[in-house]
Amino acid sequence: MLSRAQQILLKRAQREAGLSDDDYRDALETIAACRSSKDSRLTDEHLDKLLAYFEAIYFRAVDSGVLHPACKPGAVFRQRGYWAAKNTRLETSRDRYSKSHQGNVIAALEARLAAFGCNSAYCAAIRANVCKGRTDGYALRLYQVALERTLKSKARRQESAPNPF
Repeated sequence: MLSRAQQILLKRAQREAGLSDDDYRDALETIAACRSSKDSRLTDEHLDKLLAYFEAIYFRAVDSGVLHPACKPGAVFRQRGYWAAKNTRLETSRDRYSKSHQGNVIAALEARLAAFGCNSAYCAAIRANVCKGRTDGYALRLYQVALERTLKSKARRQESAPNPF
């Protein structure tokens, strides 16, 4: 289901592309098999496809002289091809956000392991053992879990070690 901000973005795109409500709902039905932006079946992938579709409609209308190019800084369609290029079939904006967030979490976990004296080769060995050559989101999640498990183990060992002083 789309967030409220995504629903607003979709309605702004409709308005900028000059689509009537019937045309907007027909596009929703064609792309997402629903007639409302509040429908729970509407996903991020559908949003990306709808924005790319509305963008194409908008720039076709601009080229034919029906609409004027956007001049507001907050316009949805400021740059030609932005939505079509930004969200390809292989990777959506949500995927990029998740990878970025996960990358930050993994970097923090690796830094915490470095505090225990584990170098980058140690982390690389964990990654090679867990990921087995895969680089997709699932492999990164497995690597993150392995780092968390290793940190717990190191922390337990440090707590249970006798204090020499």
